[in-house]
Amino acid sequence: MRWEYRDAALLWLFVPAYMIHVAEEWFAGFTSWVAQFAGRPVPDDAFLLINGVALVLLIGAVRASTRNHASGWMAIAIATIALVNTVGHVAGAVFTQSYSPGLVSAVILYVPLGSLAMIRAWDQAPAAQLTRGIVAGIALHAVVFVVAFASTRLSR
Repeated sequence: MRWEYRDAALLWLFVPAYMIHVAEEWFAGFTSWVAQFAGRPVPDDAFLLINGVALVLLIGAVRASTRNHASGWMAIAIATIALVNTVGHVAGAVFTQSYSPGLVSAVILYVPLGSLAMIRAWDQAPAAQLTRGIVAGIALHAVVFVVAFASTRLSR
């Protein structure tokens, strides 16, 4: 059988990659680093809640996309989110001329995993599924971005 963009061996690697990425952000001070943009840090409880929910959704999406071809768009969304997140870290580092906590794991883990999934999806997925996955991934990452920055306004 030919290796697919929704292959379980590939997609389940996104889970530990995500956990490593969140750990890098947490221990390297991403919540405080955000203050350069937002004026205030992301509250620790908001960071943990956002990433806890995201982890549960990631696991659910991996499970669904590996079991059902019709849910393959979720694999594409996962790859899109990983790649968009990497672009965000690179842009943040360039903009602030400083290390963006999470940048190292994004480049080392997200770029290869996201690229492998997207290269295969580009070749194998139906156009509608590819489009749906890319749009969903961009939209979901945008929602996380908005929620994280809104949390800086709610904190005291």
